[in-house]
Amino acid sequence: MLTAYKFSDRLITLCQPSDSPDWIDLAEPADSELKLVEERYQLPAWFLTDPLDPRERPRVDQDGECVLLVIRLSYHSAEPDGPHFKTVPVGVIIAKNIVVTICARPDLVSSHMKSLYSRKRDWSCVRLAFGLFYVAGTGFIDNLESMEAEANRSEARLRQSTRNEEILTILSIEKSLINLTTALKSNHALMEKFQRPDPLGLTLTHEERDLLDDAMTENQQAIFMADIFGQVLSTLSDAFGTIISNNLNKIMKFLAGVTIVLTIPMIVAGFYGMNVQLPGASPHTAFWAICVFCLALMLLVSLLFSKKDWF
Repeated sequence: MLTAYKFSDRLITLCQPSDSPDWIDLAEPADSELKLVEERYQLPAWFLTDPLDPRERPRVDQDGECVLLVIRLSYHSAEPDGPHFKTVPVGVIIAKNIVVTICARPDLVSSHMKSLYSRKRDWSCVRLAFGLFYVAGTGFIDNLESMEAEANRSEARLRQSTRNEEILTILSIEKSLINLTTALKSNHALMEKFQRPDPLGLTLTHEERDLLDDAMTENQQAIFMADIFGQVLSTLSDAFGTIISNNLNKIMKFLAGVTIVLTIPMIVAGFYGMNVQLPGASPHTAFWAICVFCLALMLLVSLLFSKKDWF
């Protein structure tokens, strides 16, 4: 899908592709849309196709007056299996008087950039690219907080659990954390390249450098959160298996105690089932006396097991 935007009155507004847009967003684009943008704005074809590769890593390339930035954005995956949070490459092409963003997922770039639409500032192609750096960092922070909340819920369920679902959830979160941490560090390395004087021939203004600094601050905060959460998650992962095993042992201990208590009347009934003369078997109240004796013995053994914390 092709969406066109224009920088007007210090805001980002929608416009028609034929109205000389300042920003074109290609979300899950069709081949015809890629061909249209390539021919209309004289962009290298590989600038438009490389970011659609899901394995593309953050990098920067230049071809004449066109600059390609590839960063990674995080998103929540609805797939039942695999990591719950993933990252996807996004291409940012800075050309003469226009910026083009390309992403294989629909509405991902626009949803991240929505928080910047209402901010009044002197927008430019470079400033839009740095703004995407900034919202990428905030998106990582939001997803890390969601992952932490999910881990806390799994930890709460684990207190009485003997199933594998909680361990599988933590495993999925660990996979997600690896994906997010790798993307964060790669994005940070890319942003550091723009701290040099006149990077790639781009003359950065004071406001653009301030926006880049803000983006790097958000990204560093996300990296710090990911490192701390990774250490906590590693500790949880090691403890989860032990806790589940301990919960299972407690259940087996309880069942073993119940089995011993229930064995008592079976032993007594076995003795009185022998075809021999037995003491106390003659009175007509012998059956009830034996039942009371068994119950008393069961109660005594139960109290003994409870006192020793075997139940």
